[in-house]
Parts: sequence; C-alpha cells; structure tokens
Amino acid sequence: MKLHSLIAAVLLAAAASAGAVPVHQYASTLKGFSSEYVPDNASWNAIQVLGAPDTFQYGDHGTAWAPATQNSGQEWISVGFDTAVYANGATIRETYHNGFVYQIDAIDTLGNLHKVWSGVDTSTANVPFDFSVAWATTPYLVSGLKVYVNTNHSASWEEIDAIRLLGDTIAPELPEPGSLALMGLGLGLAGFLRRRRAA
Repeated sequence: MKLHSLIAAVLLAAAASAGAVPVHQYASTLKGFSSEYVPDNASWNAIQVLGAPDTFQYGDHGTAWAPATQNSGQEWISVGFDTAVYANGATIRETYHNGFVYQIDAIDTLGNLHKVWSGVDTSTANVPFDFSVAWATTPYLVSGLKVYVNTNHSASWEEIDAIRLLGDTIAPELPEPGSLALMGLGLGLAGFLRRRRAA
C-alpha cells in the first residue's frame, strides 16, 4: 500500500470510530464562475447548478450551467453549502458532453482553496451522469467547492446540473500513541523510506 493510501485509511477509520455523522448536501449558494451562457432568461446561467438535480434527460438543456462560449479552454464554477463539513468527496452531475471535469478544490471556512482531486473524468457518455470522487477526510471544515471544466473536451458545450458535497460533522482524529493504527502507519512510513533509499 502506498504511503498516502495508508494515511488516508487510518484517518478514515479514525473518523468513523469517533462517531462522525455523514452529511450529503447540494450546493445552496453561488460563490463565483468564470463565465455563463446568458440568453433572455436564466437558462444555462450559473445558478442552475444550485439545489438538487433537475435535468433528467441528456442534452443541451437550460436547467444546467453552461459556460458563455464553446471551446473556451478552462472554465470554473464555485459554490457554497449550508453546512460546513470535514469533506471526503463530491459528486458532479454532468448532463451534456460528459467527461470534462479535471480538478476540484475544497474551499475552507476562511475562503482558502485546497486541491482535493485532479485527474481523468471517467463519466459515462450520452446519459446524465453523477461523477463521484473521494479523498481522505479533510482536517479543516469545508464550506464550498470549486470545479474546473475543460471546455475543449468536445466540439460543443459542457454542462453541469448539480454539485454535491460529502463529508462528516466530526473532524478525523489521529490515533492515540501506541495504538495499532499508529503503529501500522509508522511501519508503512518506515518501509516507504527504505524503498526510497534503495531506489
């Protein structure tokens, strides 16, 4: 097991044993965005990502957010949530030209950004899809998310219907000195360092 995976496992186990209460919530406020498509009404505006999903068919629907133009490079949208949590995951509901998310930042209660995920968006094509990612529970409270979109992913617009944050109400706790979890973490670190020296 890689070191970061071992640390994540220990932190997640500690949080679970501490009686953390899971909280899953959809975005309630709009913090900012790089651009939005602006017709004569609110269709495709950034506010369309707020609340629970309401786009149930795949395609170009005004009930989802779309950036101002097609193929405009990197765009982003930032949202807030009613309850700050120790975050461990997010779900981005994609409803048009899926597969475009490349980074997610957590926003702490002081407004600082923390990159919590980056990689390849593996969303299924041609259907509304909930793209879910997970990370080790943050040691800080998270009150928002910033989602980055590659609008060059397709020849048309990329659209997001909703953004959900997953987390716990109780902070992850490090194991007590001498505990089996901490001993395991120490052994994993020692093995990792030995392999690094031998390389």
